[in-house]
Amino acid sequence: MARFLFSSPPMLVRSTVFAIAVGTTALAACRTEPSPSTQTGPATSLAAADAGKPKKVGPVDELPIPSAMVDETVNPEKLPPYKGPTGVIEGTVYVTGDPAPPVMGKSFDKCREGEAFYAKTFREGPTLDGGKRTLADAIVAVTGYGGYYIPEKRPSKLISVSHCAYGARTIDMTFGQALEVKNEGSKPMFAPDFENQPSPAIMVATLGGDPVRLYPKKPGRYRLVDRIGNTWMDADVFVLLQPLHAVTDASGHFRIEGVPVGKLKIGVDHPAIAKQVQKDIEVKDGVVTNVDLTLPNEKAALPPPSRNLPPVLP
Repeated sequence: MARFLFSSPPMLVRSTVFAIAVGTTALAACRTEPSPSTQTGPATSLAAADAGKPKKVGPVDELPIPSAMVDETVNPEKLPPYKGPTGVIEGTVYVTGDPAPPVMGKSFDKCREGEAFYAKTFREGPTLDGGKRTLADAIVAVTGYGGYYIPEKRPSKLISVSHCAYGARTIDMTFGQALEVKNEGSKPMFAPDFENQPSPAIMVATLGGDPVRLYPKKPGRYRLVDRIGNTWMDADVFVLLQPLHAVTDASGHFRIEGVPVGKLKIGVDHPAIAKQVQKDIEVKDGVVTNVDLTLPNEKAALPPPSRNLPPVLP
């Protein structure tokens, strides 16, 4: 499978191969729209101010850049939007092989609650039959369609902060969406920001206050960090070109709705595991297609690629 690199060697940045494909049968690589919030951890929200407004024709654009730029990026071939029947894909992602090693260099002295979430390279469940474990924070995407594009319908992706952790360690978005980060627990203030696209001013998410809104200005991979000293907190954010993707929750479950009918492909990737897996699937009108996917984790796996990301913008 192809992998897309957002920088030149020697700094290679892995990214999801599946979800940048828009209206083509070719697989491209990008490394986070989102499926319903119940399966991914982070929720997707519509701002109250948008209620009652007529639906915008074309791709979602919540970014401080011209809509024409978003349109050209997500639908460069000017394809028509898909209006046919759809189905649902859901299932569980598992990991086999070596268990998750500890993450080095993190200190949880300021908040022990974060240790359970961040102490290992990836989050996995207990060992099941055959040695497999459920895998959280894996990104799942559907590709293989062509002749049309699938517009994003939700203007923003909402992720919470509680118990000294972001709501997930992997976040999937569609280009044109804003990322909302809401403080819902344990500490009075956080300052979420993209490490490789810093904001001109630090925006603070106060406990119970309005979400901080972040605007990824290009498709690609971002690292979400905290700017006021909570150095253990981070998440990989993948801004993709189409909405048929999801991130697995703590039990390894995912669900993707609004999938066009027909023979397609589904694939899974994880920021801390080198292997990718892909399957052929057939989606039927109004039917839930169940697909389980298993990633093998081996000692030759790439190191966790969440450090020292190159700038997304020049």
